[in-house]
Amino acid sequence: MTGYITFRLAARELACRLDEVREVVRLAGLESLPGMTPPVSGVLELRGSPLPVIDLRLGGQSERGDVLVLEAGADTVGVVVDQVTAVLDEDDLVASSEEVPTGLPHYVVQVLRRDAGAPVLLVDLRRLVAVAA
Repeated sequence: MTGYITFRLAARELACRLDEVREVVRLAGLESLPGMTPPVSGVLELRGSPLPVIDLRLGGQSERGDVLVLEAGADTVGVVVDQVTAVLDEDDLVASSEEVPTGLPHYVVQVLRRDAGAPVLLVDLRRLVAVAA
């Protein structure tokens, strides 16, 4: 299925391609382990398996949030965002221009819009996670 997942980090709405995310789960039961080093902020138990989690939220850690589960072979990782806001069809977000404006971080792939609303930045989650590292 093609489409997008939109989510919030602080006041900014971002989107990623649906095929980048295996699943979305609520943040619950995040545990720290001795010796954990950034960018991994904790581990969630996901159906009996440990899932390393990287918290992209700005500011302090909180109990609330959603986890985007990314999978690339054996490298499954959870990415914590403030809130997943929608799962949209490809036609629900349209490109506001062909080129990404200069000055935006390299993880921003495209600038999209939903109706006449504020811009939604389409990000490559792997690149965004690499920045957190």
